[in-house]
Amino acid sequence: MSFPLDGRRVLLTRPAGYGDSLKLALRKAGAQVLHRPTLALVPNQAPLPALDSPPDWIVFVSPFAVTTGWPRLPSAWQQAARLAAVGPGSASAITARGVTSVIAPEHGGGANDLLALPDFNPQAGQTVLIVCGKKGRQQLQQTLRSWGIHVVEAVVYDRQPAAEQLVIPEEWQQNALDFLIVTSAAGLEYLLGMAGPSALQWLKQSRLVTVSERLAQAALMAGFTDPLVAAGADDAALLAVLSASPGSRK
Repeated sequence: MSFPLDGRRVLLTRPAGYGDSLKLALRKAGAQVLHRPTLALVPNQAPLPALDSPPDWIVFVSPFAVTTGWPRLPSAWQQAARLAAVGPGSASAITARGVTSVIAPEHGGGANDLLALPDFNPQAGQTVLIVCGKKGRQQLQQTLRSWGIHVVEAVVYDRQPAAEQLVIPEEWQQNALDFLIVTSAAGLEYLLGMAGPSALQWLKQSRLVTVSERLAQAALMAGFTDPLVAAGADDAALLAVLSASPGSRK
């Protein structure tokens, strides 16, 4: 029996604890997978924004935003606001807490997918609280503000490099890497900072796989060639784009 990724060598850079299901799916598809987190998510104690009344909407930008932010939100806010998430993973993290109604894309993930949903319909003058990490993307915030919506942020975690140096086993560097999966701008930034010259050359000979055109452009500027863009950040979307590509064996 053949598998769509038979023999393909894949480097996964998702944070520790957030790549296990994708790693398993890749291995079931026949890939050899090396998981080297480049990004660490660390809860912070930044104060929540002061609001005179509960927000009309609360939007979570990632599963970790749910994990770190949900316990800190006043129960009055949780009960009064409509809840939304930018992707199915974040929505699942919310419903795991007993919430029955969350507006979120069923597939893919990101600001554009959420903004395209008819049920996500905050009105001008309403308040949307976005639960997020420090120095994250601002597309959702900017779009909502352009609609006349009052946007406030609850910044509940920080992003940090996962290590000082990217450690790649010698037996991996002796063979070509087919795919490099990077799903955030911070993850790409930290990867470039962690990789030494030989590791960086080895990485750039692979096919970088990411989840947005913006990140693909950043990868091109960093010296990667012809990056692939998955339809979303969920495991199924990433697995689909890898399975449809021959990879890179330069």
